[in-house]
Amino acid sequence: MDTTEPHSAAAPAGAPWSRSRRNPRVVMTIGLYGSASTWVFNVARELMIAQHGPARIHAVYSDTVAKVVEDRQVLGRYLVWKMHYGEPQWDVFAQLADPTVILSVRDPRDAALSMVNRFNTAFELAANAVGRCCNRVLHLPPNAFPVLRYEDGFFRDPQTVRDIAAYLGVELDERTAGDIFARYTTDAVRAFAAGVESLPAEQVQGDPAVDLYDEVTQIHRGHIGDGTIGKWRRQLSAEQQQAITTHFAPFLRRFGYL
Repeated sequence: MDTTEPHSAAAPAGAPWSRSRRNPRVVMTIGLYGSASTWVFNVARELMIAQHGPARIHAVYSDTVAKVVEDRQVLGRYLVWKMHYGEPQWDVFAQLADPTVILSVRDPRDAALSMVNRFNTAFELAANAVGRCCNRVLHLPPNAFPVLRYEDGFFRDPQTVRDIAAYLGVELDERTAGDIFARYTTDAVRAFAAGVESLPAEQVQGDPAVDLYDEVTQIHRGHIGDGTIGKWRRQLSAEQQQAITTHFAPFLRRFGYL
């Protein structure tokens, strides 16, 4: 992980929800692995569909700009784009497109262990993957976007759906808000994840021997973990704790985890 911090530390970072964007053409949900970023993506996707209709929304996960700008399905549609680490070229795209961004963060030490526990990922690989996400977030301007913190349990609060709707300029009735929230509760997602293999074949992606996921929602077969906060203190040795804290120090300082 590049430990150069491009902006002065601020903890916690994030703009108030009141800075709404009316009728945004590009909505980006950027988040660390394991930060309930898929929840944010699906809520944003469903809200935009509720506002504009399914035919006018193109939703995609990509960490490369080329995959999105070369996709002709984007033409004439509103774009909802989920990203984790994002290549450097994304900065140029963001400057031109001025996307409406929502960030989701989590203590990266827990995020790395979440990958290890859910997907049987080697710890070093998981730490490096989460580190790439941290770098993306650190290179965004601080205090420019709303930040959803996993530790606050935003994904368990129906108000978060209404907050995101207001931020995106979506007019939302209570019944629709409740329906969207209900589709992505932990229990609902766990049940959906268990049935990924039974979805239409063209919708299922991944390696059956490793992990399958739904291309529409980006929900993986092993999507839901134990949700434990502070697991890094219990699962890692004192030496490992020190090493990973040093590894993630810039991010930990920026978002108040130190």
